[in-house]
Amino acid sequence: MSKETKKQPKAEQDPELDKEQDQDEEEEEDEEEEGAEGESEDEDEEEDEEEDEEEDEEEDEHAQHQGHDAAAHGDDEDPYWWTPHVVLAVLVLVGILGFFGMFNKPLGFLAAKPQGGGAHTETAATQPATPATPATPPRPTAPAQQQPPREMFGAKHFLVMYKGSMRAPANITRTKEEAKTRAEEGLKKVKDGAKFETIVGEYSDEPNAGARGGDLGLFPKGAMVAPFQEAVEKLKVNEVSGLVETPFGYHVILRTK
Repeated sequence: MSKETKKQPKAEQDPELDKEQDQDEEEEEDEEEEGAEGESEDEDEEEDEEEDEEEDEEEDEHAQHQGHDAAAHGDDEDPYWWTPHVVLAVLVLVGILGFFGMFNKPLGFLAAKPQGGGAHTETAATQPATPATPATPPRPTAPAQQQPPREMFGAKHFLVMYKGSMRAPANITRTKEEAKTRAEEGLKKVKDGAKFETIVGEYSDEPNAGARGGDLGLFPKGAMVAPFQEAVEKLKVNEVSGLVETPFGYHVILRTK
């Protein structure tokens, strides 16, 4: 076999070998790059771990420092810090009780006593009280003016009512003219000598007039209506009047006093 023939297949095989070599080189480069990336990642992780460790150490130092401060503060705190508050509360309570007089009796012995003490109070209590003398002598009071006695009158009468007169009973149905005529009739009988009390029982419309003979008893001046009072005053004792008209009707009056 000639040298050319040997060279020829070798030349034909070189491109494949070159490809394989190129692939191998690329793989090596990739591995180198991955290794480099791995190394960089490892370095970053190591740096992060170192930073974390440094932060943890700083936190521990800060906590230890705070603990030392708290311990120092606890050592400096007064265990009797509550004492002023209790004293203040007690003083306020005492002031309130004193304001309402709770200590007046227990502390009464401290009050100043006047000279003479109990003896003075006992003598003052046993001595009778002397009446106070008035500054000015009393003046005599003026005697009350005595009212003059009221004039008294006595009379008898009979009354003839008519329908509509004052206090006329329901059974009175006569007119005013009829009442006047009846009263004149009774008056004529008295004038003719008939007994006054008999005429009262026959003619008077006043309740219970006949039982008492028309006697009104004694009465002061002004006790009767004005026309009746005026007629009585004009009469003499045992004198008989004429017809006297009042709101009650027609009267015939006999003065008795």
